[in-house]
Amino acid sequence: MRSTPPDKAMPTDPVSGSENLVIRPSSPSDIEDFYELATLAGAGFTSLPANEAVLAERLSASARAFEGEPGVLMLVLEDRSQRRVVGCAAVKPGGTPRPDFLNFSITDSALTPTSRYADMTEVGSLLLHPDYRKSGIGPWLAKSRYLLIATDLERFGGNIFSELRGVVDADDRSPFYDAVCAPYFGCSFAEADDRCAHGRQGELNALLPAHPIPLESLPPSASAAMAQPHQAGRRALDYLDQEGFRFEGVVDLLDGGPAVVAETRSIGTISQSFEALLQPCDIDDEISAEAYIAVGIGPDFRCWRAGVSLGHDGEVRCPPDVLEPPSSQDTSTARVRLVDDRAQSLAQCGDAVARQEGLLVG
Repeated sequence: MRSTPPDKAMPTDPVSGSENLVIRPSSPSDIEDFYELATLAGAGFTSLPANEAVLAERLSASARAFEGEPGVLMLVLEDRSQRRVVGCAAVKPGGTPRPDFLNFSITDSALTPTSRYADMTEVGSLLLHPDYRKSGIGPWLAKSRYLLIATDLERFGGNIFSELRGVVDADDRSPFYDAVCAPYFGCSFAEADDRCAHGRQGELNALLPAHPIPLESLPPSASAAMAQPHQAGRRALDYLDQEGFRFEGVVDLLDGGPAVVAETRSIGTISQSFEALLQPCDIDDEISAEAYIAVGIGPDFRCWRAGVSLGHDGEVRCPPDVLEPPSSQDTSTARVRLVDDRAQSLAQCGDAVARQEGLLVG
């Protein structure tokens, strides 16, 4: 907990610029803001339950994961002017199968439990405070996960998936769950979701029927909801689509939300980013483009959005804040993804020159 909570009153325009915003690893001290975000998320957002004890453990586990232990890497968007966390996004490295992790596969006109994605890296938990859902903040937060992955591709494997929350109404009811799962689980959607949030999905898996569930047996409301994202997640699905993720007929076990997958190195932000030397801006530097700039590794990872000047010598000139790491870690190089695709040609020119001089490794 913070010893002195900041004033929770929001500024008139909290996202008029990016100079006060930074994406960084979460910290156990973020618990108060995380609980507020979880409350805003509502039912079905299993990775962020409105339970302080569970959230506290996940924040502690994230801190250990950034130090190199297995576990979910949780990033947060911090408004430094407010001393407040206003968004989050996560990466769960794969490589170790999750024995209780099941989805439904839509095959042969039926729903069949599948563990296809159980050992694959997952990106998710994308959540942004409503007051910050403008000015391109959402795409930046989403892309920060891929820039984090790009710092250590081998750790995250060859494919990545994302599972989106499905259709859930204002009364926390899921038409897919009520038709497909409730007859076997014998509990409400909220209760089943709570079990999964507490690591008890195996209890539900044991109650699934041994036979596939025919699609023709589903009522129209469940069929219409299947493979559709929650209204609040439609933009997140758009972001994933733009990155190259695709739907393979796999949906969430409880609410029927879509799961999408992409080859890691083909993800747009990863394939279109490049490593560059960083230098502070001079007063006479002309801003060439807006860019996402990722510096540092592990607990020192930071991701900024800033106007930059692109040189033809492989350098990116950026605001001094980007060159001020939280430790003595070297930030002379960074992974950069340009916001404005029209500026890609400038980057490619600088990239080519830098490669000739041996300056870039990405």
